[in-house]
Amino acid sequence: MFEKLRSFADIGRTQGITTSASVAIVGALTSTMPVMWYHILFLTILSIFAHMVLNTYIALGDVELDAHTYVPSRNPVISGLLSRKDAMGFFYAGTLICLVMIALLFFAIDPYSVLFCFLCAIPAFGSLIWYGWKGKKVLFSYDFSFSISYSFFVLFGVFAVGGMPTAFTWVFIGVVIFAATAFAQWENGLKDVDADRSVGVRSFAAVTNVRNNQRLHLTHPYFLYGCALKIGFLFCSFLGYWYSQNLNYLVFFLLYGIPSQIYIMYRFLTKEKPQDHRQTILLDVTFAAILAYSTIYGYTGVLPIVLLIIYLIGGYFIGSLVQTNCEFKFRRFSLSRK
Repeated sequence: MFEKLRSFADIGRTQGITTSASVAIVGALTSTMPVMWYHILFLTILSIFAHMVLNTYIALGDVELDAHTYVPSRNPVISGLLSRKDAMGFFYAGTLICLVMIALLFFAIDPYSVLFCFLCAIPAFGSLIWYGWKGKKVLFSYDFSFSISYSFFVLFGVFAVGGMPTAFTWVFIGVVIFAATAFAQWENGLKDVDADRSVGVRSFAAVTNVRNNQRLHLTHPYFLYGCALKIGFLFCSFLGYWYSQNLNYLVFFLLYGIPSQIYIMYRFLTKEKPQDHRQTILLDVTFAAILAYSTIYGYTGVLPIVLLIIYLIGGYFIGSLVQTNCEFKFRRFSLSRK
């Protein structure tokens, strides 16, 4: 039984739950309403189910693809630890729980805010259902479905506390589009491109003739596209200063934000082993999240940002510990240099 539960953790990618939840939490923090501990708890529990059921649905559509990747064991349906029936049962049950939880907001906030929550939940959930169903094989859809989903999840966080968006909400949505989603897909497209191409996935990596385990070069179209995404991320992060005029944030942006993103792109130019790519992705999640959260400094102050970083990293370590075959785990990279 315990092994089967860990298989649900694997297919649901529990290591990323707090990453997804933090998107909605930042949305709440940038709203016009104060955020209480029970708001954080609600968004965390909702994200546990939403994150896991969507990853389960995507993984079921990726059985053929994952069989060709570097770590096929990360999909427990391939290894036989979970059946498709079990996985789909979890998907339906988890989706129902999400709907019930959103409906319960009628007892906590005004009906208009609940309506907006449902209107945001539909594209946030639906865009990833599309991604797992057919979206991977449609050009542009592979790279931007997550951008759509997470952008609406930011707004969901705003309305879930009964608030309205502020300028910092829109800044953070811009950050999410470029960093947390579009560039994350850039990275995923790079590490699994040969497997993607073999099953007809239409990612930008696949159509620009990128190959696994080959270094990118400065003039390669895919590297230039990645640079454009990072520039977009930095521009949206700079808007955090533009709206706040906070010199402390400007200094942080100049001394940490820009150098950290240059370092990430440097690694993609110089590293080529699968393990190195995964380590770079882990570093990028951490570096980019710290900068992304910091864009709201002028609105919230430093304490919520520090707590968000602890929340993200702590949740990541707990989630990866629960999993049996976590694809991304820091300790794994320190023990193996394949």
